[in-house]
Amino acid sequence: ANAAGRAGVLLGIPDVPYADSYKQAELSALWGALKKCYGSEAAAREAIARNNQIMCPVYATPALLTETKAALVGLVGRDEALEIMAMNPAVLTCGAKELAAADPAEVRSAAKTRQLLDRFVTPEGLTVAVIIVLLLGVVRLASAPPV
Repeated sequence: ANAAGRAGVLLGIPDVPYADSYKQAELSALWGALKKCYGSEAAAREAIARNNQIMCPVYATPALLTETKAALVGLVGRDEALEIMAMNPAVLTCGAKELAAADPAEVRSAAKTRQLLDRFVTPEGLTVAVIIVLLLGVVRLASAPPV
């Protein structure tokens, strides 16, 4: 880990790949806001593991995270908001105004889609998909009538 990343880890802040690019105070403030939004350190760490961009000052500020969570709670209620945030942590970077105007069904659908993509669209998953497509092509060629 880099110097800023090591310092953050010592302070309890999850290590993120871009830690050197930002001030420790910015990362610390985001970490505090995420713990508050998710209600626990464990849930906040899981969210960062799912999408570390929510800890990136380019995409998020403490105010953006907390205001967006409040809008999400207003839209779907506290329990469902936490479920949506767990499926798609990036929802907290949407902005309160945009989220308040969103269709709750679309927000739910987007979170479920993101969760599905996160689960299956991995480097390993893409490799398996490519192999399956290639094998299907070989099978199709082998079973085609001769020309």
